[in-house]
Amino acid sequence: MGRFIIKILAVAAVVGLVFVPVNQFVSVSHDYNINHAILNFKNNPRPVDIINVGASHSMYGYNFKSTGLEHLDLALPAQTIEYDYKLLKEYGEHLKDDGVVLVSLSQITFGSTETKFIGNYYEILDREDIDPYNVFDYYSYLYLPGANTASFLSAVAGKFKEFRWDDHKPWVDNGDAYAERKSKRVEAEYAAAVEANTISENMRYLKKIIEYCEERDYTVVLTIEPVHESYAAYFSEDDMERLVFQHLDALDFDVPLLDYMNDERFASSREYFIDGDHLNKTGRKVYSEIVYEDLKEMGYLHRPESIPVGRK
Repeated sequence: MGRFIIKILAVAAVVGLVFVPVNQFVSVSHDYNINHAILNFKNNPRPVDIINVGASHSMYGYNFKSTGLEHLDLALPAQTIEYDYKLLKEYGEHLKDDGVVLVSLSQITFGSTETKFIGNYYEILDREDIDPYNVFDYYSYLYLPGANTASFLSAVAGKFKEFRWDDHKPWVDNGDAYAERKSKRVEAEYAAAVEANTISENMRYLKKIIEYCEERDYTVVLTIEPVHESYAAYFSEDDMERLVFQHLDALDFDVPLLDYMNDERFASSREYFIDGDHLNKTGRKVYSEIVYEDLKEMGYLHRPESIPVGRK
């Protein structure tokens, strides 16, 4: 019996020695900490001029630092419009009286059917707003992230992304391979949404966002972020009508839309992009300044005159 206990303790010690560095590796990974800016804001809130919601196009779309505006980015990867609404409800109270809510639309906004990274919301939303919520998953995700297979694989993928096969790098064939893969994924998700009849649910959440803003006199503007021409080539006008605009028309909002998807200032400028549909640091700065100027022309926002646009 004593030997058996010793063996158990030895195995436990070995597992512990292996698990501790794995847990540390995951806990400091980029993807695991993707919500850090929102969490920091939650702990140190301040009045903001602009709030943006959306998925990765929006998350990689905006940086208003050069304009002097206070900005809260509530967008996260693969975020559904349901969680756009929940995050806006949670943090919208910090918007200034003359502030603007930017609601990002993409090719998958109405077809997104599943919240894929539920752990992103454990620390930034109340538990009753998280669905599905599981106590075991909650505590294991926060305190034992190395035991979460999805988090571990994501951390490994992020660490070794530079070693991807050539055909999975974003600019192979000038981005065509990436755009083709992404467009197939969009179509598959949209087809699943049609089959499951969840598009109407996404429309309902967009309506709730607009109504929430109107009830509080928040200015709300819909946006479509710019993409590289290699990506845009896979989404014709007919595709965008089917994936996005027919649903907007059905909702019949009296809300402005800023559509930069095929903006010539970005379409052929690869230096502005990480990949075909996500802006890099330079692209975010340029795009945000354009959006800011367009919002001013629409009569929104007031830039502090002491802070010139274009400040580095």
